[in-house]
Amino acid sequence: MVSEDEPVSDSDLASLVGDILNPEMPTKSKKKFKPKGMFLGHRRDNNDPIDIPSQVLARHAAMLGSTGSGKTVMAKALIEEAALAGIPALIIDPQGDLARLALGIDEGELHERDGDVERKRKLMEDCEVRIWTPLRSKGLPLCIDPFRAPPADLDAEEAITAWDMVAAGFTSLAGYDVEKAQGKVVKPFLYEILVEGTRCGLDVGDFQSLARVVREPHHEFTKHLYPLCFIEDEDGEKPEVPPWDEVMFDHRLANFEERLPKTTRNDLARRLAAFSSGVNQLLFSNGVAIDIDAFAEPTIPGKIPLNIVYLNTIQDEAQKQYFVQELSRELYDWMLTQQPAEGELKLLFFMDEVAPYLPPHPRNPPAKDLIKLIFKQARKYGVACVLATQNVSDVDYKILAQANTTFIGRFTQPQDVEKVRHLLKESGGDQDLVAQLPTLGPGQFQMVAPDVDPAPVPIQCRWLYTNHGSPLNEDQVEDLISPEIRAWAKARSAGRKGRGSGAAHAASRGSKWSSKQEDTDAESLVETARIKAIGGMTAAGKGMVDESGFEVRLMGGLSVLKDGKDPLYTMQAAVNGASVVALCWAFVALLEAWRTGDIGWTGLAFSGIITLTVALFITLELVLSHDLILLRKLSKFARFAQLFLVAWIWTIFSWSTWGSLNLMGLDPLLEVVVVWVTLFTLIDIINRFRLGKIRWNGGSALDKVVGITAILTDSQMSEMRANSKQILGVFRWILHGCTVVWLSLLIAFANPLEDAANWLDISYHIHLWLASLYALMFFSEGWLRVRNRYTEDDEV
Repeated sequence: MVSEDEPVSDSDLASLVGDILNPEMPTKSKKKFKPKGMFLGHRRDNNDPIDIPSQVLARHAAMLGSTGSGKTVMAKALIEEAALAGIPALIIDPQGDLARLALGIDEGELHERDGDVERKRKLMEDCEVRIWTPLRSKGLPLCIDPFRAPPADLDAEEAITAWDMVAAGFTSLAGYDVEKAQGKVVKPFLYEILVEGTRCGLDVGDFQSLARVVREPHHEFTKHLYPLCFIEDEDGEKPEVPPWDEVMFDHRLANFEERLPKTTRNDLARRLAAFSSGVNQLLFSNGVAIDIDAFAEPTIPGKIPLNIVYLNTIQDEAQKQYFVQELSRELYDWMLTQQPAEGELKLLFFMDEVAPYLPPHPRNPPAKDLIKLIFKQARKYGVACVLATQNVSDVDYKILAQANTTFIGRFTQPQDVEKVRHLLKESGGDQDLVAQLPTLGPGQFQMVAPDVDPAPVPIQCRWLYTNHGSPLNEDQVEDLISPEIRAWAKARSAGRKGRGSGAAHAASRGSKWSSKQEDTDAESLVETARIKAIGGMTAAGKGMVDESGFEVRLMGGLSVLKDGKDPLYTMQAAVNGASVVALCWAFVALLEAWRTGDIGWTGLAFSGIITLTVALFITLELVLSHDLILLRKLSKFARFAQLFLVAWIWTIFSWSTWGSLNLMGLDPLLEVVVVWVTLFTLIDIINRFRLGKIRWNGGSALDKVVGITAILTDSQMSEMRANSKQILGVFRWILHGCTVVWLSLLIAFANPLEDAANWLDISYHIHLWLASLYALMFFSEGWLRVRNRYTEDDEV
C-alpha cells in the first residue's frame, strides 16, 4: 500500500498514512493482474503480487506491529479481501479505526496509486457495513442476553462447557474473580442453580428471579416443585412441606445451601438484583441482543455483512470485559450449532488490540478462556479468527502461537523483539527475520505462512479500497447507518430468544451419578415471563394469547384491534374505542351546557380531565407499543384511573337520562357503551374474585377496589385456571340462555289461537325454531358444565 522507500516516523499511524496519501509522492508502477484469491500486496524483493487462498485463514492469523507499523492498514486489507471472497465478518473495534471500513476511498486517489478501481466498486456494492454501539443508539444499539441458554442439542461434555461459560459470566458480572478463592466457590454454585433450575422449570430467567433463587435456593425449588404445599385449603391449612433431603432424592438435586454460606448468598443476590435497574440495565435491554445468526445473515439478499462492534461506547472497563466475554460465548454457542465446515469459511472473527483480553499468565480476564477455546475449535466449524496487537509482550504467546499465519511489522522495543523471537521459536518459524523488524517501514510486514510459503514472505501491503484515517467518534458513526439497516435492527430488537432446557438436561446428566429416572423437558421460561411482563391486552395485541386470567383494561388497548388474536381482548378494545368517542362527544355536550350556563366549572373540568387522561393513555400506548417495560408501568398506573372512567360514564348516562343534560343525539351510543363497559367490569370483578381469592380482612376499602384490578398481576398468574377463551365461553353460554328466555316470551305472548292466520306468520316459526336451537345448545352446554364441575370437585 505504501512505497518502501518512505522514511520511518515516530508519529502515529494516521499521520503516517496521511503523508503516504500525498499525490506528489512517486509510486512504483505495478503490473495489473486478476486476483484469484486474497490479494494482500506485493513482495518487496521481486514485486510479485501476493495472492493467497482464503482457506489459509481457516487456521487463523495474527497481526503484530508497533504504533506506526501499518498494522491496522494490513488488517483492513485482510478484511476487505475476506469480504470480496464472500465471508461475513464480526469485528471487535476498541477505538473506532475499523469503523472507517464503511467509507470508500476516492477512486481518483486509488487510480493514482495503481489500485484496482473495479474491485473497490465491487467491495462497496457487495458489502453491508453495520456499526454496533453497545449502550448507545448512535450506531445500531447492541445488548447482552446473559440468560440465553446454550443450544438444546448438545452432548453432555459440550453442555457442561457451555453452562460453565454462562456461570462464569454471571460470576464475573457480580464482581467475583473466577481465579480467586471466592470466585471459585461462587461459579460452581451458580452453575448448579442455573442448570438445575432450568432443568426443573424454575424461573431463573431474569436478574430478580435469579437473585431470589440464589438467596433461598431450597425454599424456591421446593415451592416450585411442590406448589400445593404452599396453598391453604378451604380450612386454612397447608399440607406439610417435604424436607430438603426428600426433595434432593426425588429430583436429583444438590444441597445448594451447604455449597455457599448464607452471607455470601445474600451478597451475591444483592449484586445480581442491582443489574435489573438503573444504568446497568442498558447493557441488557438497549437494542438488539447479540445474535451471531443475525450477524452472518445480510439485510439485503446477496450482500456480505461486516459487523463492527464499536466498544468506545462502553466506558467502564469491567463492563467492556464482560461484553467481550458474552460476545465470545455467543460465538462459541453458535459454532456448536454449525455443521462441520469441510473447507468452507462461514465467518471471520477479528479482534483488534487484544492485549486487555488476552494477557499473559497468571492474569486471566473473563474472555480469555473463551477466546482460547474458540481458537482451538473454530476451524472445524468454519470460523476464521484473526487477532491484532501492538503490544506483543502483553499478550499470551500461547494464543498467538495458534495462529498459523502471522503478519509481523516493525518493532523497535527490545522486549517486543524478544517476544517475537520466542513466538517464532514456539511455532517453528525462521528467527533470522527478527533482526529485520526495526528496519521495516509503514505497511511493510514479514508474512510467516507455512501454508503459503515455507520461508517468510516480505510483503508490502496494497492500497486500501476503503478510507483510512483517524478513529471515528460516535456522531460520525451515527451518520454512517442507513435507515434501512436501522429499520432491520429495530425489527430484531423485539424480545429475546426463549430458554430451552435440553442443554440443562444434558449437563445435569453429565454432572450427576447415573439415574434410572426418566428426564422430562421443562417448558420454555422466557416467553412466559415476557408475556406476563407485557400484560394481557398488549400481549393479545402482539398476537400472543396468554393462558393466565383475563385482565380488563378500560383505558388504552386499541392496539389490539390491529393484530390481536384473542377474541375477548378484541371485543374489549372495540369497547375502548366506543368509550373514547362517547367521552369526547359528552365533553362537547358539557362544553355547550357550560356556555349556556346550565352547568358550572366543576362538571366541565372533571369531564375534561377524564377525557384528556384517557386520550393520553391511549396515545402513549400506541406510541410506546415497542417498549414492553414502559407499557407495563403505564398499565399499572392506569388501573386506578380506569375506575373513575367507569364511574364517570355512569354519571353522564344518569345525568342525561334522568337529569337535564342534553347529549345532542349521543344517548343511544352512550347507553350501548354503558352496557358494554359494565359487562366487562363485572366479568373482571367476578373472575378475580373467583381466581384471585381476594381477602377482605384489613386495609381500606380503596385497597380492595384497586386489588380487584391488580390481584392477578401481583400474584402468580400462571397458577390461575381461567383464560379469556373460558370467559368468552361462559359469556356466550349466558347470552344463549338470555336468548332462550327472550324467544320463549315472544312465543308465549304471540297468542296464535286468537287468530288462525297468525299460524301462517313466518316470524312465529322463526322464533320457535331459533328458541329450540338455542335451548338445545344452552341446556346441553349447561349439563356438561355441571358434570365437569362435579368431576373437578371430586378430583380435588
